[in-house]
Amino acid sequence: MTDTRSESRPAWLTAGVLGIFVVALAAGLVALLVVRNHHANPGLNGSEQAAVDAASRETVNLQSFRLAHFDSDFARATAGLTGGLLSTFKGKQASLKSGLQKSKQDTTATASQVGFKQQSGKDAIALITINNYRVDAKGKKTLFGSGRF
Repeated sequence: MTDTRSESRPAWLTAGVLGIFVVALAAGLVALLVVRNHHANPGLNGSEQAAVDAASRETVNLQSFRLAHFDSDFARATAGLTGGLLSTFKGKQASLKSGLQKSKQDTTATASQVGFKQQSGKDAIALITINNYRVDAKGKKTLFGSGRF
């Protein structure tokens, strides 16, 4: 006669291990979805979130340049500018390109924090924290600064 308790023990052990694995996998998926949407602010309506997203994108564009594609990167960066900021930035085009050539590194930026402050009427302020990186020929990013805009 065989003992049925000893035969069912490995099945229960396997089921328990698989159950723990499924729970850990589900927790990882939930964490991934939360991290992926870290820029979304549930307190903002659609147009406010769109304004914050656009301001983040424009600020990143103003600080992300690849020497191999400098002209198109500069055009992208200036496309969202107007007035005095546009003329000031255009005046820095040659020095920006020269800096990239001397350093032999590209630059890139990421928005690490964003916020929104409603002023009066349709006026608002987007608050953005940016991390700036230098990128070498192998694609290695090195943090060299951060700023608030």
